[in-house]
Amino acid sequence: MKRIVIALLLVSMLATSSLVSAQEPKEGGTLRAAWQASWESLDPHFASTEASFQILNNVLETLTFFDDDMNLIPWLAESWSRSQDGLVWTFVLREGVTFSNGREMTADDVAWTFNRLVDPATGSGNSWRVGGSSTVIEAVDERTVTFTTESPIATLPASLAANKSVAVLAKECLEDDGTIQVPIGTGPFVISEVEGTTRLVLTARDDYWQAGVPYLDEVVITPITDDAARDLALQGGEVDWIFTISPQNLETLQNDDGVVVELAPRLAYDYFGLNLNKAPFDDVRVRQAIAYAIDREVICQFAFFGLCEPTQGPTGSGTPWYFPYAPYDRDLDKARELLVEAGYAGGFKMEIMTAIGFDETLRGAQVVQQQLAEVGIEVVIDNIEFGEWLDREAAGEFDAFMLSWLGLTDAEDYFYLQHRTGNAYNFTGFSNERFDELVDEGRTLDDFDARYAVYEEANKILVDEAPYIFMYVKAEVKAFAPYVKGFATRSDSAVNFWTVWLDQ
Repeated sequence: MKRIVIALLLVSMLATSSLVSAQEPKEGGTLRAAWQASWESLDPHFASTEASFQILNNVLETLTFFDDDMNLIPWLAESWSRSQDGLVWTFVLREGVTFSNGREMTADDVAWTFNRLVDPATGSGNSWRVGGSSTVIEAVDERTVTFTTESPIATLPASLAANKSVAVLAKECLEDDGTIQVPIGTGPFVISEVEGTTRLVLTARDDYWQAGVPYLDEVVITPITDDAARDLALQGGEVDWIFTISPQNLETLQNDDGVVVELAPRLAYDYFGLNLNKAPFDDVRVRQAIAYAIDREVICQFAFFGLCEPTQGPTGSGTPWYFPYAPYDRDLDKARELLVEAGYAGGFKMEIMTAIGFDETLRGAQVVQQQLAEVGIEVVIDNIEFGEWLDREAAGEFDAFMLSWLGLTDAEDYFYLQHRTGNAYNFTGFSNERFDELVDEGRTLDDFDARYAVYEEANKILVDEAPYIFMYVKAEVKAFAPYVKGFATRSDSAVNFWTVWLDQ
């Protein structure tokens, strides 16, 4: 029933958006926005969290862009073409684009940005999007830049729109020590104030290359990590817009005349990853036993109050890359049998690491804790600050970690980044030669059907090997005051404030 409600709400949302667009936007004002978590870095080549990327989304821009309907469109590049051998992509830049410091953007800036990204000395986990350190990026003339890759990357234009890890920077923002503390971009806002990770101010540019926007004077961003407190801050008028709601409060918020709630299908998945470099998780039978022992429908209901779709793989039905392969319907006998085969007839003890500010991870872990106890696995939950969570994940100091992976616009976002051998975000240590061959091949193909067949095989390997225990795909939920106009709730979770205006 909840999924039917979501569909109806989406229809209503689209109708409302059409009415809003007919109004004449008003200029000026400050939007007070509450984030779900603190940002961990403002350097796009090192950022890895939604909290960081959604700030950068309003400051930096990419060569290509996904519009609100997830269509790939020109942005800083007005056109692009590919060589016959598939190894060289040529991008022609838009004229008249300036950085926030007033300097005109040129092909040299694009080349500098991407050469920093792929430089091994930089150590960015995002360089894979353009082929890694073997890719050669050159400015052909003032408005033309080429990307020459070691092997064909058919998806490069889409990959350049994926998130702000591949945005264009002005080299003036580089500090003497090689770091970027406050990026300088071509976007509609600049970061004018930063108070650690507790407050950040975006100030509108008056020389932005897209005439007429942004409408706001500024956006003041503060993290409120508790879901209920964030809801109350919106209802009490302390903030105007919040990152997400407490899902259990959906009906209450919808019935509040002072709140607008919007939902969209989300290109994401919620999961818990297992550390394959530690026993007993190095045994696939143990991982499969865990996958058989959980009830995803129950987890979805308790963790996100049914505003989600249970799934046994990374893709949900809202993406064209959906694969229905689902071998793990709950089977406690099968789970126990696998544990016996692996030598853990008496079970074992494990820890699941969850993050403060992501309340659904704690609720989900509590359900998993109860369900795994039925097959003799004792789960200890460690709910920690997100900064510590990230540090421990990166250092491999975990048994299991639970979170979401989002903004997944292409098949390689689901499979390549977190699962290919050696990738910076492959924290589980998963490695499968055939899987690597498939995801490498998938990047070279243009034809959707051919790519689908390749990723379908990769999906089966990933689900069978179970380095991740996939749980559900939740709805994208945003809430704001009725006077906040022009905001689009997007399936890729992108937060774009330049079209927002205040009707007050």
